Amino acid sequence: LRAGGAVLAAGLLGGLAVAAQPADRRLRFVVADADSGRVVLSVPAAAGERVTLRYIHSVSKRPVEEEFSIGGAAGLLMQEMRFDTFGANLPAGPEHIGSTTTTFLRERDGYRVLHHGRPLGDVELMVNSSRSGQELLLPDGARVRLLDVAEYGTRVELGVEGGPVAWP
Repeated sequence: LRAGGAVLAAGLLGGLAVAAQPADRRLRFVVADADSGRVVLSVPAAAGERVTLRYIHSVSKRPVEEEFSIGGAAGLLMQEMRFDTFGANLPAGPEHIGSTTTTFLRERDGYRVLHHGRPLGDVELMVNSSRSGQELLLPDGARVRLLDVAEYGTRVELGVEGGPVAWP
């Protein structure tokens, strides 16, 4: 009985140690191969932290930035998009997407489209050639080229893993 009690106490204390950590510290921003599910990049992240995808637009040949935030169980949340000139598949004004209406701003150096934390879950994209310059700016300030973690033509998913552990 004492041995069982010690095991139970150790299990409860271990559970309390996990529960005492901030739930958002168990989150990770991940990039996974969409076909195999193999994680090719995984970094610690907290709810609300930002991840930016930078690339060169395939038509306008101009830089575009898409900024996401870590939304815990909701996955990635779309925060904003920035670009300096119009191109195919880039907004030209406010858009109604589900229950969200974006805010379209003309600024000195270009355009900003605010998505107001629109839930996306995972974001799938194709790894392009080095000309596209696909790069992730991570919460810790590190920059990672997608071509450094996945081969050209690979479909990848950007997402969030982890979060609060359910009580058994």
